[in-house]
Amino acid sequence: MAEVSITNEREIQPMQLSLEQLSSLKTQHENEIQELSRQMEALYGAKNRYNNAKVVLGDINTCPSGNQLMIPLNSSLYVPGKIVNPDKVVVELGTGYFCEKEIPEAVKLIDRKTQLINSSIESVESVTMKKRKNLEQITQIMQYKISQLQGGN
Repeated sequence: MAEVSITNEREIQPMQLSLEQLSSLKTQHENEIQELSRQMEALYGAKNRYNNAKVVLGDINTCPSGNQLMIPLNSSLYVPGKIVNPDKVVVELGTGYFCEKEIPEAVKLIDRKTQLINSSIESVESVTMKKRKNLEQITQIMQYKISQLQGGN
């Protein structure tokens, strides 16, 4: 059978493991796959937020100065506001740093961040596929060993 790699990049021979060890390895892989799924959800959520921000930038660019709007403080709390300069927005650069940018530069920033997220999504998908393949191999080996034990009685 093929080798199954585990998270610290060591190679193991699953056929040499006991059922108990295989079960533990299976549980470990299932937990890792769940965590990777949570990471994917977070990445897709971030990607959607950036896509929405890009749409809003297109909309706000057409609004006249002085136009009133509601500014969200969180998902259920808003304050009234006015558009002072529709050509500029304040963007978060990361880790609490903000700067004022014109709309085209803000769109470029969103595009760069979206590309980073897409790259992360591809990476997590690749790792997830490998983990799923390993999990399938572990499960097959466990089934084989169980059938050997049952056949030996």
